[in-house]
Amino acid sequence: MIEKIGFFGIGLAYLLIGVSVAIILGFAVVKVVSDFNKSKNSIIGLIAMVLIFYISYAASSGADYVTYKADMNITETTSKLVNAGLVTFLIIGGIAVVSILYVEVGKMIRGN
Repeated sequence: MIEKIGFFGIGLAYLLIGVSVAIILGFAVVKVVSDFNKSKNSIIGLIAMVLIFYISYAASSGADYVTYKADMNITETTSKLVNAGLVTFLIIGGIAVVSILYVEVGKMIRGN
């Protein structure tokens, strides 16, 4: 009995999350379509992130999957996706650190 209630609760949570994501995406699409000029920078940023991930994925080999245990069910594709995600994180994190340093050094030079 308790297991059925738990499964119902999890299913309801997934349903509510799905509805919330659909509503958020709907509002985002409406906002982009209604005022494209204000959304241009966000679209450029999203395209840049997808491009960085694509480059990271293309550069990843995924050859280290053979070092994992067979019961972990790690394939070459899984290993390649994880590697691409880590490289993407490092690249975007590096860009963020360089951007922060650029702004702070610029403030120090200008005397603000």
